[in-house]
Amino acid sequence: MNLLTDQWIPVHKAGTRQLIRLQDVLCSEDDWQLSLPRDDMELACLQLMICLTQVIFTPEDAKTLRLAIRQPMREEDYQKGIADYLDWFDLNHPDTPFMQVRGVKATKITPIQKLFVGLPEGNNHAFFNDAGELRAVSESAAAIALFNQAMNCPSFGGGFKGGFRGSAPVTTLIHNEHLRRRIWSNILHEGSLRLLMPDYDKLKENDKPVWVDPIKEKSSISASNIGLLRGLFWQPAHIELIVSDGGICELLGSNEAQLVTGFNKEKFVYEVVGQWVHPHSPRYWKLKKGVKEEKYVSFTTTSPAWTQLSRFVVTNESEKEGQQSATVVSQHRQLRNGKPLHLIVGGYRNKQASILQRRHELLSLADGWEGNGQTLKDIIDSAVKIKSALRGKLYGFAKKSGASVVPEQAESMFYHNSEQMIHESLRQMDWRESKKAKEELVKKLIQLSRDIFKKVTRPYQHEPKMILAIAVAKRTLSKEFRKIQGG
Repeated sequence: MNLLTDQWIPVHKAGTRQLIRLQDVLCSEDDWQLSLPRDDMELACLQLMICLTQVIFTPEDAKTLRLAIRQPMREEDYQKGIADYLDWFDLNHPDTPFMQVRGVKATKITPIQKLFVGLPEGNNHAFFNDAGELRAVSESAAAIALFNQAMNCPSFGGGFKGGFRGSAPVTTLIHNEHLRRRIWSNILHEGSLRLLMPDYDKLKENDKPVWVDPIKEKSSISASNIGLLRGLFWQPAHIELIVSDGGICELLGSNEAQLVTGFNKEKFVYEVVGQWVHPHSPRYWKLKKGVKEEKYVSFTTTSPAWTQLSRFVVTNESEKEGQQSATVVSQHRQLRNGKPLHLIVGGYRNKQASILQRRHELLSLADGWEGNGQTLKDIIDSAVKIKSALRGKLYGFAKKSGASVVPEQAESMFYHNSEQMIHESLRQMDWRESKKAKEELVKKLIQLSRDIFKKVTRPYQHEPKMILAIAVAKRTLSKEFRKIQGG
């Protein structure tokens, strides 16, 4: 299966499900929508299409990019563009199979479901009838999972290398209802790439994926020497898929001429020095003892994605710390000035090699967002402070009184009940009246927190020894809320 010429993209349109080619997406106005049974696989499929389009059809400038967003590509231009890349994106190529290495030595074959992150160790196998049921998948599903495992997931553990964005990076992409325009909305033109990668033109001259130009074992690689194509398709592991006779794909339900049932993997050691800046992920940094420590944003708690929204869209830098939105978001800020932002946010919450939670959401900001970064940050910070005050006072109440109040339960209630009002506020925000809107939102969140406080302490309100503790906690909580409102 060749990702540039064959049908591998699972879509639906008007109730019909099918596999289509990348050419079908880029060269038509048909309203295809991705159709996979897992949200993380849909995002990985979208990201894979974006990366393919990015490296093969990089627009020269902003004008060319806007044209590509507006109208489909000509089929002859597509065929001309892919001509030099056909051997690099063939899943079964005899010498350079997509994101694989031929002749991988392994003591045993790893079942294919291990390539689908979260199976069987994680909690994501609820999508399937049984945790061990995913025994054979189509080449399409295998290619998407192979890409996702390499780019977005923890390593296989036990000494296997992971991607250079960390074990579970957050990916942020621009959303558009139309699939073709959604892809192009996340493509960087050459001007943006030169800002992102100062040596872009030089690196482009010999930019090959690692399965074509292999990483040398035990080598030390400077991140600044990794080109765009090589970085977007970085494969940190040695993997070789096992293909067998055809049948039914247990992920997509399609009837296939060939199925992938497992893969061989082997440890491979090397070192990347420095930070390769991935255009789909936000980053942040701090100075510690004069050394800049930079990380990609990740999900480390169960807090919803909106709590990190300012990191996703706001770029700023102080003397000791800073943050940078993903380059696709930064470019969108310039190209779509004055337009609403619809942001796809995806990632995993992990514990080492195990996946604890999948996180995939759509966040929207009203038009004018690009010039109101500090206001947005203040709104998010205030909401988080209200939650923290509620949790903190309940924790203190439980500790002093011995009550079995669980602060985490109150926090969960706050997030669950506040999410819609926060999303609506940001989506409908009139930034000219943002001060008033913030005050109204803070007032609603404080009232919600008071209701939650009352609910979780209600069982103790008639116990004489608890009355004073509740009163003290309630009074100090109100004091914290007044500080937040004053700020």
